[in-house]
Amino acid sequence: MDFTDLLAYLGAAWLVIAIAFLLLTCAGALVQPIVQARRATASEQPPVSALLPIKLRHSGFVQAQASIFDQAYPEYEVLFSAAEANSPALETVERLKADHPEIATRILQSHTDFAVSPKLNTLATPLFAAAYDTVFAKDSNIVLEPDTMALFARNLTPGVGLVVGVPVAERPLSLAGHVEATLINSHARLLLTASALGFGFGVGKVMLFRRNDLAKAGGVDAMAYTLAEDTAISKGLAAIGLKTVFADRNVRQLIGLRTFREVFERQVRWSVIRRAHEPFTFPLEPIANALPAACAAALAAPLLAVSPAFAFASTLLGWLGCEIGLAWLKGWEISPYAPLAFLGREIVVLAAWLRAFTTYDVVWANGRFDVFGGALSRAALALSRERSRPEKG
Repeated sequence: MDFTDLLAYLGAAWLVIAIAFLLLTCAGALVQPIVQARRATASEQPPVSALLPIKLRHSGFVQAQASIFDQAYPEYEVLFSAAEANSPALETVERLKADHPEIATRILQSHTDFAVSPKLNTLATPLFAAAYDTVFAKDSNIVLEPDTMALFARNLTPGVGLVVGVPVAERPLSLAGHVEATLINSHARLLLTASALGFGFGVGKVMLFRRNDLAKAGGVDAMAYTLAEDTAISKGLAAIGLKTVFADRNVRQLIGLRTFREVFERQVRWSVIRRAHEPFTFPLEPIANALPAACAAALAAPLLAVSPAFAFASTLLGWLGCEIGLAWLKGWEISPYAPLAFLGREIVVLAAWLRAFTTYDVVWANGRFDVFGGALSRAALALSRERSRPEKG
């Protein structure tokens, strides 16, 4: 066997594993709502404090915040929080508060800066001020269905410490937005499969947990060491024997306008966080992507008696068709831009994955942060970049 034959067999092995993984995750995404609904047996509906950190007034902001007031739930309060004292976002939620006097609503300013994560800093103030032990936290770009809070409560069964939702992207308003939507929905396929298999991970778009459980796990101070506060909460609760589960209902994430720079920086941020927190599985992530599988198919082309170009193109087309079919069966948005967004996603994901091996500093909310060190000054940023450079020699 010469080197060319070896590459062909290695390519064939990669291709078989990648296609098997694709089909497994498509099946997992389809069965997850049925499997998880059978596990969601909690009948209590305890009073809930809904925490909504806000910053910028973006596309879909009003709809996303208004959806918290439409919950078919017996008793809950709403607490908005922001680091700013004045902003268009605060003006909007003031109007929403006035429009819904039947719901106890407070708007708080968060002054804390104890945590690496800006989001955790913003959440800390309403978390301490919450009237109820059961807490429901939601990001500002998530739209809830009227029964979302009740469905999440059904998943808070004995032994469960954190219920999270799998975000599914909607309404991108630019080509870069379509790329991000495709990326988010491909990730949703993986998360739903993990859920069907009984695994759960901290995903912070929507979270339901008990404040008392969080206190037993060390409270917010124990979660302050990283940008990934959702992962830290999940791991902290796991340390006291409480697992994380995905709800049997997805949550809708509004994408709106995006630039390619914003999309890339966001993916680098999450890639760096995954590399920092999941060092053993992070190097394996390309097995879940279409472009490496297509390259593997091109290498394996002699074994398939086809040209490398045909093997490469047919693998990409087949992968895209499989994802579109899954989106159609799940009722997710399918865009005419899907082929371009699919190719753009593959490039962005692999570029962000490679970039994550070279740095621990990332962009978030127009600032730069070290994953474990927090906001970076200009001097600290230079030092972080210096430390991130590969050693010479």
